Amino acid sequence: MTKKLPFKQNSAGIWIDTNTGRFAKKSDYLPYLERKLSVNKAKSVATKEYWNDVKSVKNLFGITDTKEARKKLHDSPKYVTKRGKKFKQFSSFWDKMKGQSKEKVKLEFTKLESEDYELVSF
Repeated sequence: MTKKLPFKQNSAGIWIDTNTGRFAKKSDYLPYLERKLSVNKAKSVATKEYWNDVKSVKNLFGITDTKEARKKLHDSPKYVTKRGKKFKQFSSFWDKMKGQSKEKVKLEFTKLESEDYELVSF
């Protein structure tokens, strides 16, 4: 179920109160508009930062494929912490698990996942 917007603009650019269907006063729709614009600005800044990071990963690893660069960026420590998880280095995990049985490795891996850890390679 989608939440109904309190105000919208008609094709002429006039603000309409969606509850009553009448023209909205500027004092009514202005706080809504300011809140909407601030959210859009924050999204814009985050999007620019993300695509700059994608570009830097492409340059750093010499990758030409954007999809591959985005995958590497998804697995980077910066974006793992943005998702609210902790990161652990892939190589240190496998150094610790060297010579262990498959069951023990699976058990340790599920233990890491339950503690909100993700393995990262760089």
